[in-house]
Amino acid sequence: MQEIFLILFGLTGLWLGTELVIKGAVNIAEYYNLSKVFIGLAILSIGTDLPEIVIAINASLHNVIGDTETSGIIIGNAIGSSFSQISVVLGSVGILAYLTLKRRHLYEDGIMLLGSILLVILLGIDGKITRVDGIVLVVVYLVYYFRLFHQERIGKKIKKKSGKYIRKDILFLIIGIIIVIFTSELVVDNSISFAENFGVRQSFVGIIIIGLGTSLPELALSLNAIRKKASGLSVGNLIGSNIFDMMIPIGMGASISELKIEKSLILFDLPFLLILSFIVLFFFYKKKGLQKFEAVILIGLFVLYTALKIVGV
Repeated sequence: MQEIFLILFGLTGLWLGTELVIKGAVNIAEYYNLSKVFIGLAILSIGTDLPEIVIAINASLHNVIGDTETSGIIIGNAIGSSFSQISVVLGSVGILAYLTLKRRHLYEDGIMLLGSILLVILLGIDGKITRVDGIVLVVVYLVYYFRLFHQERIGKKIKKKSGKYIRKDILFLIIGIIIVIFTSELVVDNSISFAENFGVRQSFVGIIIIGLGTSLPELALSLNAIRKKASGLSVGNLIGSNIFDMMIPIGMGASISELKIEKSLILFDLPFLLILSFIVLFFFYKKKGLQKFEAVILIGLFVLYTALKIVGV
């Protein structure tokens, strides 16, 4: 059970490092007077997903340098994190507050959310995500990301705070990234050992253990956003985070080393995630917000999904 302890310790370190990165990034974004939804979609979605991307890069390097197959950890973590965020995190926050999403973001970012899952399914239907496939995922996300920048017209924003404040936040960013890189090695190494020693699939470890653990920054951020009555920040971050998870960790991982994708992920996990994402968007569309009962349904779907994974689906 030493592996479990070290995985949990590593996840705690990932959370701490991510908190420092988020603190620095948000303060810098507010310095440039960016909107809350933009901060959620384009900045916090990347900051809170820093554990996923560093784990993906680290695991891919293990695949190349150490000749150790780590595809299940990379893809499983991306799916598990996405599933946890849009069910457990969104559901938990939805129970505490009435969440809304503007129709423009519902249509534009909702379509991108569903499209990102479909793209991974199509690229992986042959049982692998090649380097070319990985580059495609990264490029598509970058087009989406720069579109967000263009909409914000960042060049017209006005600076509001001193240079000293920015230097302090840059320091937070650097320290946080160092912590995330170090603790990601603990998570990857011990996840590989755990899967081998207990005879379970890497994708199961990635989805259930690492995926849920790397969703802690999103949960903390969303709860804090609700406390500050900034629900747009919470929902925007969760949608942006899921889009990021489907494209960048998998895309960058595959760009470094070709990934093998299990048939069960294509036939069950990704379709389940696609249906869940559609249900969430439908909830926001139907009544222009997420009701408490609907939030409970989302948590229930996560419990159902986890139960099915445990019995071996």
